[in-house]
Amino acid sequence: MTGVSRRSFLWAGAAAGTVVLAGCVPTAPTVLTLGCGEPGGSYLQFGQLLSDVARGSGAFEITALQTEGSVDNLALLSQGRVELALSLADSAAAAATSGEVVAIGRVYQNYLQCLVRAPDGPRSLAELAGTRVSLGAPGSGAAATARRVMEAAGLSPASATERPLRDAVVDLERGRIDALFWSGGVPTPQIAELAARTPIAVLDTTPVLPTLLQRYPDAYVATTIPAGVYGADSPVPAIGVANLLLARPDLDDTLVERVVDVLIDDAARLVAPGALGIQYLTPASLIDTLPIALHAAAERRYRERYG
Repeated sequence: MTGVSRRSFLWAGAAAGTVVLAGCVPTAPTVLTLGCGEPGGSYLQFGQLLSDVARGSGAFEITALQTEGSVDNLALLSQGRVELALSLADSAAAAATSGEVVAIGRVYQNYLQCLVRAPDGPRSLAELAGTRVSLGAPGSGAAATARRVMEAAGLSPASATERPLRDAVVDLERGRIDALFWSGGVPTPQIAELAARTPIAVLDTTPVLPTLLQRYPDAYVATTIPAGVYGADSPVPAIGVANLLLARPDLDDTLVERVVDVLIDDAARLVAPGALGIQYLTPASLIDTLPIALHAAAERRYRERYG
């Protein structure tokens, strides 16, 4: 339903309610479906937190949908099968040329993580040449970003597969692959559980960052995975990618405003317990959704709230 038709519907309902007040009942909250990601990953975790907060607001509800990640979510959004979607900024930029995708806010930062067994696994990105690598789940932004990293490094692994995180973790632990890529918050619980059983290390992927930025300007930033994550003795340089909360331009303005209010007013409740590293959900970062434009109602609401 478009914003105009939805408003017309609401006005019609309100008019009807004035005629039969005795028979009216409270309208159930509007339910929005949010395309998230894999079990154990940051997207689904954030979606569940957002769902809890939205339900508590009483204004609307959000259903957190398990998916394969960014690319899958963008397809679902384009097809109208979800109203909201989480996506890495680089994946969103590649899919937003038609203007059918807009942002409601930049919600947090993902860390591209390249994990190997320690101490016998590859010790640098260059040593991934000729190894067995899981790039990420099919349809995930992690796999898309990992392919870009491998191409920028001029690497041709002996075997590059796309495996869900839960399967890739088992494969790495059992020696069936030599490395796995994952894009998410830190620490990611499933990887932290692996680190508690098997020594692992995170490789520095930033040597290819200049090449990536030359090919994809403004899509990536240099960041750091804090010391202590997955047992690391010192911080590890990493590539950061912004996460965006996306919608279609025709999502009802009032609903968009309600989502913005939740992002602003309940920011502290949207950060997963134990999360480390960079968290967004601040006034300056929420509106910084480039290269994706803000939904018109979101931009208007941010101006109203922040001046």
